[in-house]
Amino acid sequence: MELKVNTEPAVEPFSLDEVKKHLRLAVTTGDADIYTEEDDFLNRAITTARRSVELRSGRALITQTWEAYLDRWPTGRSFKLPYPPLVSATVTYRLEDDSGYDNTLSTVVVDTTSEPGRIVLDVNESWPTEALHPVNPIKITFVCGYGDAGSDVPSGIISAIMLLISDLYEHRGETMAGVNIYRTEAVDALLQNYRIWSNQ
Repeated sequence: MELKVNTEPAVEPFSLDEVKKHLRLAVTTGDADIYTEEDDFLNRAITTARRSVELRSGRALITQTWEAYLDRWPTGRSFKLPYPPLVSATVTYRLEDDSGYDNTLSTVVVDTTSEPGRIVLDVNESWPTEALHPVNPIKITFVCGYGDAGSDVPSGIISAIMLLISDLYEHRGETMAGVNIYRTEAVDALLQNYRIWSNQ
């Protein structure tokens, strides 16, 4: 399965003001708005920490859209999609002589309850038998994530991201083995209940 992000999250799990307060760079929102010297670094740290947690957990956090490509139909009656929780999915495919993904597969059920989510053939249905385009003929466009805001993300995951942001802020370019090992173990412990092992 080849994967490509289609639409990145519209927001990060935290605002810049929230991170400044967490790092004790500001006490109030007014203080946070005034202190702007490190905004570029903090914005990068927020995105880096969120992506790191998504990679470690195998999950999507804020709503985002991905494309998955398959070379052939599965041998079984279903296949899994990465980055739960799955919100929705559409399967299109390209025949041997098609110029695009002109065919939509309507004989499947999108299982958004299972984690990871699945595409499942409906009762008494089978995968199409027409000759497919030789390269990435099957495209699944899927939406995943807990929701459109950081408040939709579970608190354990939020804590892991904040811990990574603190680490990035406090140890820029430093190698502190004891501290880094502790932080890594703490982040992994916070994510233990959320990891999707089949995606790792």
